[in-house]
Amino acid sequence: MRCDDCASYEPEGARVLIIKLAAAGDVLRTTAVLDGLRRRHAPCSITWVTAAAAAPLLRGHPDVDRVVPFTGALPVELAAARPFDHLLCLDAARDACALASMIPAGERTGFGLAPDGKLAPLSPGAEEWFELGLDDERKRANRRTYFEHLSDVAGVPVRSKPRLCLDDRDRAEASELLARHGVGRAARRIGLNTGAGFRWPLKKWTFEGQVELTRRLGDDPSAPVLLLGGPEETERNAALAAAVGSKAIRLPCDLPVRVFAAVIERLDVLVTGDTLAMQIATALGVRQVVLFGPTSAAEIDLFGRGEKITSDEVDCLSCYRTSCDKDPNCMNTISAERVEHAVRRQLETFAERPA
Repeated sequence: MRCDDCASYEPEGARVLIIKLAAAGDVLRTTAVLDGLRRRHAPCSITWVTAAAAAPLLRGHPDVDRVVPFTGALPVELAAARPFDHLLCLDAARDACALASMIPAGERTGFGLAPDGKLAPLSPGAEEWFELGLDDERKRANRRTYFEHLSDVAGVPVRSKPRLCLDDRDRAEASELLARHGVGRAARRIGLNTGAGFRWPLKKWTFEGQVELTRRLGDDPSAPVLLLGGPEETERNAALAAAVGSKAIRLPCDLPVRVFAAVIERLDVLVTGDTLAMQIATALGVRQVVLFGPTSAAEIDLFGRGEKITSDEVDCLSCYRTSCDKDPNCMNTISAERVEHAVRRQLETFAERPA
């Protein structure tokens, strides 16, 4: 009997390859493109090449048939593969574009290498996003969301929000962690993500602002603020916890990314900067208050589940600089009072914590 005579046989259909390596938050938000790609090429199989650190964020996604971690060389499983029908490279970076150039494919969209070896957009739809990456002033003036640009780059409608598919094990580990730290099931849960990563240090709100906000929000003894962050926030969160005492609970800063996400899923409101935590909360539909300074607030869509706060005292927002000599600057002019009011508004509209 031939395979295609079997009742359970399903043809592979079109073969689609996505190359989006980093950063992890960008990889997660780019999952919004999957529905449009699958609809356009149905039936199809979708393979995604990404950085090893971002691969867990794609695990379990129903629209990703295969995740291939990229470690700096052409993955063996792709080197000998038959050509893909559609290759979409979403990183205008040399490593991603060089990788894309080595993989045989029919249709190519996104970014790649020109004949002279320079990075280049592969279609008119990708030109605007490519040029925004070269010109901070144009990027600052941009008012279109990332998802609108993503639709142009990929050449498919992007109408879905990003999606992160956690499993029972992720949620069980998060529940055990919260219980171990005395976070009650019925308690109001406000999370404060204190860091911003290494690339954009100016995205980080002031330590003093975080202390004052925690004191303001930790008014319920049964529901202290949960302090979140990555390994680089270990010392900061320890100092913050020492400054506010019982008004906060400091969670570990070395959680696996999916457990970190499962903790965020349990929050009523997350306070964060423009970070991976923000992208996780967006993908999970968690309400959030997001503080913006050197990066674009206009580019971000919270899908009606939060508020964006920017300074109203400076005229150089979205500068995309990694250092600043202005005093005051865009982040230290955001008051704890403004953030507190935004959090309380989100708490008022919160209907039901996810089960």
